[in-house]
Amino acid sequence: MFMDLVLLLQTTRRSFLAQRATSCGRSSGTSRLSTMVRASLVLLLLMQLVACAAPTETPVAVAASGPTQLPTVTPVPTDMPTATVTPTATALPTATVVPEPRYDLVLVGGTLIDATGAPPLENAAIAIQGRHIVEITTADLLRYSADTPVYDMRGATIMPGFINAHVHISGLSDDDLRHWTRAGVTTLRDLAGPLDELVATRNRMRESEDPAFPRLLIAGPIVTVDGGYPFAVREQSLRVEGLAVRDTDDARAIVTMLADSGADAIKLAVSGRTDVHWMELSDEEIAAITATAHARGLRVSSHVDRVVALRRAVLNGIDNAAHSPRDRLPDDVIALMVEHGVSLTPTIAVYEALARQRGNEVVWRKQMLPVMYDNLRRFVAAGGILALGDDYGGVPGMPIGMPIAELMHWQAAGLSPQQIIEASTYGSAEALGLETELGTVEVGKLADLLIVQGDPLSNLSALTQPLLVVRHGQVIAP
Repeated sequence: MFMDLVLLLQTTRRSFLAQRATSCGRSSGTSRLSTMVRASLVLLLLMQLVACAAPTETPVAVAASGPTQLPTVTPVPTDMPTATVTPTATALPTATVVPEPRYDLVLVGGTLIDATGAPPLENAAIAIQGRHIVEITTADLLRYSADTPVYDMRGATIMPGFINAHVHISGLSDDDLRHWTRAGVTTLRDLAGPLDELVATRNRMRESEDPAFPRLLIAGPIVTVDGGYPFAVREQSLRVEGLAVRDTDDARAIVTMLADSGADAIKLAVSGRTDVHWMELSDEEIAAITATAHARGLRVSSHVDRVVALRRAVLNGIDNAAHSPRDRLPDDVIALMVEHGVSLTPTIAVYEALARQRGNEVVWRKQMLPVMYDNLRRFVAAGGILALGDDYGGVPGMPIGMPIAELMHWQAAGLSPQQIIEASTYGSAEALGLETELGTVEVGKLADLLIVQGDPLSNLSALTQPLLVVRHGQVIAP
C-alpha cells in the first residue's frame, strides 16, 4: 500500500507540472480551476494516507441477524510439542518399591566372633542363602522378607564351626559321628585308619547330604618303615594302621596309591625317641613322600615325638606336626616352622589320657606338661599356625564332641579365649587347606556355625553349651 501511494504522488506531481507549463497566459478562470484540481488531489492523497495508517482489522464472521460472534480457533496439527491442557489431575512420580529379599535363614541379635581377628560384633545379623553366608551386618540394618526363617540369638555367641584336625573314627556309628556336629565340631580329619573303611564312610556321609554328619577328611594308613611307629608300639590298643616303605621309589608308589584310592591327606611317622630303638624314615624318603603328595594336591602331616624328628620333617617338606614334641622346642625350630608355614596340633589331651591310663598322671603333670605348655606358648607368640586336635581314638575312652580338655590346656598355657577360638576355627582350616571355604564367618564362605549360650570370651566352658549348630546352611539341633 505504501508503494502505491508513492506512485500516485509521483504521477500527480508530473500532471501538475505539465498543467502549469501550459497554463501560462491563460485567463484567471482557468487558474482557479487548476487550483481546485490541486486541492482535490491533495484531499484524495490525505484520504489514502489515513487508509494506509489505519490498523488492519481481523475479519469476523457476521451473522444474518444478531450480535457479532468471536472467531473460532481451529487447532492446527504441528510437530512441535504442545502443552497438555486437559483439566485432569496429574499423578506425582512415586519411588519403585523393591521387595525385601527372602533368605533361607537369618540369625539376629547374637554376638559374632568371626575368627578373622576383628573384635566381636554386638547385635549381629547373618543371612544365609543355600550353603553360604551372603550378608553380615547388625540386626537393625538387615532387611528381609516376612517369610524368611529367623532365629533370635540374643544372649548367645555366634562363631565358625570348630574343626578337629586329629581324630581316629574307625568303628564309630553314624550317631557317634553326628554327635560331633551337634557339639559344634563340623569338620574332622582322620589321621590314621583302614583306608577302605574310611573312604566308604566319608563317601556315604557326603552322598547322604545329611547336614548332621560332619565333614570328613581322611589320610588312610601312616606311611612309615618296618620296625618304626606305629608297628613298634607294644600296646595293641594304641596301634593304628601303617604302610611300610622300602626306599624312595616305594615311598612315591605308596603315596600315589593312597591318592588314587581317595585319601585327602597323607600322614607319615618320624619319632625321634631315644628311649626305644625304633626304625625311622630317611630324609630322602620323607622328601619323596612330601613331594609326591604335594604334586597330587595333598597336605602331609607327621607324627613326631622328639624335636630331632620334627626338625627333619620340617626341612623335608611336611605341612603339619600332628603332636607337640615332648622335649623343649628350640626357638630356631619354631622359626623354621613359621618360615615354612608348618602348623602345630599339640594334642596335649591325648598325652594326659595316656598318662592317666598308665597310672603316671602325677609325674606327667609335673615333668611333661610344663614343657608342652611352654612349647605351645612360644610357638603361638612367634606367629605359628595353631590347629585344634585332641587325637580322639588314640587312647581308649576319650570323649566325642567338643575337645574341651584340649582347649582348657591351651588356656592354662596362657592363650586367651579369642586366640583359642581363632586357632580352633581358622587355624585348623589353614592346617587342612580349607581356609578359603571354612574357618571364619565371612560373606561367601560356607555356613558352618556354632552358636552357644553365654560368652566364651569370659567363660571358655560356654563352648560346651551349644544352642544351635548350622552345617552347610541348615540348622542342626544340639
